[in-house]
Amino acid sequence: MRRYTLQIRGREFVIDVQEQSADRFEVVVGDERYEVALAGDEDLPEATITPGFAPSRGAAAAGSPPGPAAPVSRTPATVAPQPARVGGGAGALNAPMPGVILEVSVAAGDAVERGQPIAVLEAMKMKNSIKSPRAGTIAEVCVAVGQAVGHGEPIVRFREG
Repeated sequence: MRRYTLQIRGREFVIDVQEQSADRFEVVVGDERYEVALAGDEDLPEATITPGFAPSRGAAAAGSPPGPAAPVSRTPATVAPQPARVGGGAGALNAPMPGVILEVSVAAGDAVERGQPIAVLEAMKMKNSIKSPRAGTIAEVCVAVGQAVGHGEPIVRFREG
């Protein structure tokens, strides 16, 4: 399960997401549970989302159920530039958190499907399965078993086209 804390118009929302399968999720927002099916996805080259970490300013705000969510804009956001070592480019699957690679399940040239396990990343004594966000062919494996990776460092790169 992943927990996301979002700030929308100055309000904080806590959202828990449990992946059931490659395209099905259970999403909890406050006291409401939703069964969500992914109907489609596409890469938007002009849109950039860069996760960041900011400590919560008050546990009470984070634990309270959110009110109605504000409409989500589909307009690409402007994002502050990141250090050069972070991110592997548009065709890369990057580490979602710092940790140590315990397993790599693919090699360069392998065809993968969306949701297929790519690697296992240990972070805070928990094993996290890193899955392919899309179907494609692996161009390069950027990590090895036992290697420490930082947030945003590339795990694999996909072949373009």
